[in-house]
Amino acid sequence: MKSLPMRLIAAGAFVAMAAAATPAYAAAPAGDAVVNGSLDNGVKGWWASKNTPIKVTGGRLCAEVPAGGDNVWAAMVGQSGIEVRAGQTYQLSFEATATKTTRIRSLVQGGGTKPAAIVDGYPEVGGGSKKFTYAATAKVSDSAAQVLFQVGGADAPYTLCLDNVSLVPVHQSVVNGSLDNGVKGWWASKNTPIEVTGGRLCAQVPAGGDNVWAAMVGQSGIAVEAGRTYRLSFKASATRPVKIRSVLQDSGAKPAPIVDGYPEVGTGSRTYAYQSTARTSDQEAQVLFQVGGADAPYTLCLDDILLTD
Repeated sequence: MKSLPMRLIAAGAFVAMAAAATPAYAAAPAGDAVVNGSLDNGVKGWWASKNTPIKVTGGRLCAEVPAGGDNVWAAMVGQSGIEVRAGQTYQLSFEATATKTTRIRSLVQGGGTKPAAIVDGYPEVGGGSKKFTYAATAKVSDSAAQVLFQVGGADAPYTLCLDNVSLVPVHQSVVNGSLDNGVKGWWASKNTPIEVTGGRLCAQVPAGGDNVWAAMVGQSGIAVEAGRTYRLSFKASATRPVKIRSVLQDSGAKPAPIVDGYPEVGTGSRTYAYQSTARTSDQEAQVLFQVGGADAPYTLCLDDILLTD
C-alpha cells in the first residue's frame, strides 16, 4: 500500500443501465469485489434509481441528483451481487466530487428484506476531488450484498461524480474490534472502567490527570512491520464534546507513535481514521485511546475499531 499523509435501507426502485464497452486501462485492486470501479467500461455493472440518471463523463460516473425525497435512499447509485464473508474486514474506498458541498451516505449493505449495513460512512463531498475510505468487518456471509451511494433528500439538484470505487478485503490486526465478544482483548486503566453497551465499548472517563495517558483504553500485543502503512479507524461518540488521542505506538522504553491522531469527538457517532507507515517492526505494539486530563467526567463509546494494512 502506498504511504499517504496522515489525515483525517431500504432498496429503492432502480434501472440497470449499460453502455458500449471501452478498453480497460486501470487494473482493479487485488480481490476487488466491485466490477468496473475505474469506470473504464462505461456504466457497466452500475445502476441508479429512476430519478437519478447516470453516465460516464471524463472517466467518472456522474449522477444527476434530484432535490427532495424523505430519506437518503430516495435517490441512489449502486452495484449489486457483491459477495462478503463473515469475519472478513472490508475496505470501501472511492473518489468523489459534487457541484455543491453536500453530505451523502456511502455503504455496503447485506441483502434481504431488512438490509444491514456492513461498511457505512457519511462523507462530505465538495468541489475538489477527494478520496474517502471506510472499513468494517462483516458479521454474516452474503452473496447478494450491495455497494450504495445514497443521495436522497437534497435541498437542491446537483451533480455527484465518482471514480476508482473499490471494495477489497484487508488484514485486521485488532482483536474483537467489532465488540461482538464483550471487552475481550481490551483493557483500561483502573480509573477508567469499561463495558460493552449496545454493541459499543463504553468507558467512564474520570476528571483530572496531568496528561492524556493518565486514563486509557487499549489493546496490546499487536504486530507491526517496518515499511507497511497502517490505518487506524474507529467510530466514537461522547456524552459531551471532547478531544482525545488515538494512537498506535511501539513497545519501546520510550514508546514512539506509529499512527497518531487527536479527534474531536461529539455526541453523535462518527468515523475517524488516521494512517502512517511504520519505521520499525514490533511484535508488542499497542492501540490506545488516551483520555486523561478531562475537566469533567464523561462517557466515551467506541465501535468498529480497525487497524488495517
